[in-house]
Amino acid sequence: MSITKSRILGLLASVAVVGAVIVACRPSGDAGYVEIKTVPSALPLQAALYLDSVKLAPIRQGSAILRQRVGVLKLQASGFAGTMAPLCSIVVAKDRITTVTISVLERPPRCQCRFISHDAATAPACVS
Repeated sequence: MSITKSRILGLLASVAVVGAVIVACRPSGDAGYVEIKTVPSALPLQAALYLDSVKLAPIRQGSAILRQRVGVLKLQASGFAGTMAPLCSIVVAKDRITTVTISVLERPPRCQCRFISHDAATAPACVS
């Protein structure tokens, strides 16, 4: 009987630890999505892109989708001598996709944002 009790207690302790880890690792806060597209997609973007201060991986095949916290994020490109050139500010809404198209043929690169929502009173997707 005591072996069965200790096994049950061990199993319950394991379940409690796994449950605590799952709760602790769950992302907190609201999140939305940012889709970044480059036009034309065949040309590589020479400058590295940053969302706030986080450097993004190079965009492959002209498109990338990122999960971000809700709020306003600043999209920037690296310039000469490590300076940051602001492109635009992106409004990220909960459970929505904000699409940002970066025209790399223009100097400096230009942002165009699109936010799809059924609510007519939503905020603009892009603030230049």
